[in-house]
Amino acid sequence: MSRIKDYIELEDSVLDAAEDAAHHDDVRTRMRSIHHLFASIGEHVSRSRFHDKPRVTAVLVRRAAERYVSTRRALIADARAVA
Repeated sequence: MSRIKDYIELEDSVLDAAEDAAHHDDVRTRMRSIHHLFASIGEHVSRSRFHDKPRVTAVLVRRAAERYVSTRRALIADARAVA
C-alpha cells in the first residue's frame, strides 16, 4: 500500500475517533478518550513508513483537535437550540 493511502486511512480513523470522543457526556471520559487518541496517533505514525514522522504526527493531532472542537461546538449548539 502506498504512503498516501496509508495516510488517508489513518486520517479517516483519527477523525472518526476524535468525533466519537466529543460525543461522551462525561468530561473525564472525553479527556481520557482524546488522550488515548493522541497517544495512538504517535504509536501508529512511529510504526509507519512516513518520511517526516513529526510533521505527520503534528498534522494528525491538529486535525483531530479541530474535529473534536467542531463536533463539541455543534453538540452544544444543538443542545441550546433544543432548550
